[in-house]
Amino acid sequence: MQRFEIIKYPESVAATIAFAVKVSKLAEKQKYSFKCLEQGCSNRVCCSRDHVNVTFADLARWTEQDFLGHIIRGLTLSVTEGDDGDVSLETLRKPLSKDLEKTSCIFFHEESNACSIRFGRPISCRTYPLTFTGEKFVVASKACEGIGKGETTKEILQEQRNLAEQEHKERIETATALPAIYAIVMAQMIKQSADAMSRLSEEDRKKVDDIMSKGAHEEDHGADEDSH
Repeated sequence: MQRFEIIKYPESVAATIAFAVKVSKLAEKQKYSFKCLEQGCSNRVCCSRDHVNVTFADLARWTEQDFLGHIIRGLTLSVTEGDDGDVSLETLRKPLSKDLEKTSCIFFHEESNACSIRFGRPISCRTYPLTFTGEKFVVASKACEGIGKGETTKEILQEQRNLAEQEHKERIETATALPAIYAIVMAQMIKQSADAMSRLSEEDRKKVDDIMSKGAHEEDHGADEDSH
């Protein structure tokens, strides 16, 4: 927790100047500064946060870098429950060996305490812990051990803010377009499934129906047991 020094208001001109200098120094100390500790970080909140968002622009960058093939298997579409469920593009999760009740990003290499795609990580990771809400800049997690470390010049801070604004823009664009793309993909899958079913013989179709009915019955039976 950051401590703030209580300053008494000065009574003379000389004291006023000294007061202004003191306030200026305190203000400098309280400015945002950040330096990633990388493998020296003990909590890796960047890798263990609940969601690591990916944008369409991330996919484009990975494609241009001929890196998409190494990453795409670690991505997933996350759909929240409900008729109006939100769709998001994220990295997959995996349990932590040191704490099986917690999970991390699939690209977190626990043994070396490092990100396995650090130099090609998503823009949401490159801006972390600084984020832009569309109105103001906020720190995503005060638990990040890199906060308050290192020296952040005005130029570096401006670069970080620019990147955070870019991440916000990419995130909004992806969130806007993704539901439509998801609906198109699902419609295509349903059509392909219907076409495949239409080409089945009557006997094979009956076998599929029996398998589907059996699976639905077992699922309902399991739900009943859970309710008791």
